[in-house]
Amino acid sequence: MPDDPIRSTIRWPVDSKLDPGFYFLNDLELKDRIRTSVADELEGRGYKMDRQSPDLMVNFRVFDKPTKIETNSDYGNSYYGAGEIGTIDGMKTIDVAAGAIVLNIVDKKSGQVVWRGLASGLTNANGFDRDKNKIKEAVNLMFNKYEYRADKY
Repeated sequence: MPDDPIRSTIRWPVDSKLDPGFYFLNDLELKDRIRTSVADELEGRGYKMDRQSPDLMVNFRVFDKPTKIETNSDYGNSYYGAGEIGTIDGMKTIDVAAGAIVLNIVDKKSGQVVWRGLASGLTNANGFDRDKNKIKEAVNLMFNKYEYRADKY
């Protein structure tokens, strides 16, 4: 965990590669639109891109089929607290619908996920909705739950 995660720099671990995973969508155009929307959200909160020595790494997956993923039950309100970091207890299974985005922000030093966001609804009757505004809205709704800013300090 960085000493001050609020003032951290970010980096994308993979920029434009296809996922070999069974449930992951391999659509570079859609991924680029999601990546741009996520970058806009983070930059709007004062985070800076730093490819050489970032504090945080951002990755996401878009699921093209319904699936279940296991995750920690909650990071808690004091996860970023000034004192000692508490343990993350309990695992839970989340049902992920087709068209969902799961985004992780990972502390580079520890390799631990420090925040996870989930957005769904990127499908319509014809499959994935690639509309930039729809993608931007889904990412914005996810980041409404992200309480941290790098530019407040």
